[in-house]
Amino acid sequence: MRSRKISFVAGLAVLGLLAGACSEDSSSESTSAPATEAPTSEAPTSEAPSTDAPSESPLDQSTLDTALAYTGGTAGAASGDPIYIGYVNQEGGTPAFPEASNGARSAVWLINNFLGGIGGRPIELVECFVTKEEDGQKCAQEMLANDDVQVVVTGAMFNGTAPLLDGLKDKKPVILGNPTTTPEFLATDAYAFTPGSPGVVQGMSVFAANYLGELEGKEIKKAAVVYNDNPAGTIAFTALTKPVLESLGLEVTGVPVPDTAGTSEMATAIQSAGADTADVFLPLVTVQSCIGIYDAIKTLEIDTTVVTTGLCFGTPMQDHMKSVGEPGKLPDGWYFVGYGFSYEIAGDPNQDAYNDAVFAWAETEGIEDLEYTGFSGPTFATFMTVAQFMNGGATDGAGIRAAVKAFAGPQWMAAGDMKCGANATFPSLCGFSVGIQKQEGAEYVSVLDGYNGKAINPVAELGQG
Repeated sequence: MRSRKISFVAGLAVLGLLAGACSEDSSSESTSAPATEAPTSEAPTSEAPSTDAPSESPLDQSTLDTALAYTGGTAGAASGDPIYIGYVNQEGGTPAFPEASNGARSAVWLINNFLGGIGGRPIELVECFVTKEEDGQKCAQEMLANDDVQVVVTGAMFNGTAPLLDGLKDKKPVILGNPTTTPEFLATDAYAFTPGSPGVVQGMSVFAANYLGELEGKEIKKAAVVYNDNPAGTIAFTALTKPVLESLGLEVTGVPVPDTAGTSEMATAIQSAGADTADVFLPLVTVQSCIGIYDAIKTLEIDTTVVTTGLCFGTPMQDHMKSVGEPGKLPDGWYFVGYGFSYEIAGDPNQDAYNDAVFAWAETEGIEDLEYTGFSGPTFATFMTVAQFMNGGATDGAGIRAAVKAFAGPQWMAAGDMKCGANATFPSLCGFSVGIQKQEGAEYVSVLDGYNGKAINPVAELGQG
């Protein structure tokens, strides 16, 4: 295993629910960047094609075999005229998500150099970056003006999603790498192969109400929630968490905290929410707020079971755990909800192949402080699936739409069922299932997720399908 210097960026953007209020004054960049040489892979079949990695290949053979089997490509490098794919991401301002572009570019590098590209032709990204709301319209216009672009993939965006999606609707399909905002959730000509933030937030509640009691050996009747006092956090609590918990029979008390709350202010909120007497405590906050919650819990000597999202699974939290002498990377006994697999747990061929490929790409690019978690993984996975569609003959907008609507998975690095258009509440979200993992002492372990085939489908459990 290569040595890895990691900068973690939280990947499940509960903060992004209905966000998009953080626009900046700096202008977006729009560039057209050629991708490195290309390969393609093979659609998911029962047998992977036999491949022989070149002796100089920086990749494990298992990575090549897995990727070829998934994308339907042919071993080797691509050549000839490129296939153009639009790519839009939020970069250059605050907030910014450059790690999503790490996922996009490493996927294209893998596809072009080792998987035969798209039918032997290399992918070339046509990139456009947003920093503020109006940049979404600019990027939509650029993608529409380029006849070579038949499909647009997004990385992660809080700003500009509505004008981007409105501008491209019924003209060029959009594949959402990391849906985080309401316009993305409700889009009818954009598609995401994950359950998105709504799935994660609702999955937290379903897990807490229906599964946690058996795992912890106690009845779960009362839930305490602390959430960030901003539009995103408020809606995450009022629209997605509280109604679900109450529908499942729990008493719920939620208390907002400022984004800048310190340990003492966090302690007051935790007490006001009744976390000391609750059966489960659900922090619905950013990673910095999570650190404050951890410290406050320790100060208050509260031992209530904690269930939270991947926003609390970040390098700042891990660094804090190290500084206070905890044996594990994360708070002992906490449960974390994500898309079904983990960057930290080996055993899923697709996840393992991603880890291998993204670090091999970074090495060729001379990148040392690689942000390979968070929004990077789902963006990488999205490009692998787009490659699968294109290798299957879907090379124009109509073909991509048809392939998406027929796609039943499996999706790279995501657990559970897949069907676009089957989520009655959020039509763009093609994935349903979430996975649960837990920090146990020094180990981060699988609980109910893709590793053991027990990922939770909150849409089905709540009768929303």
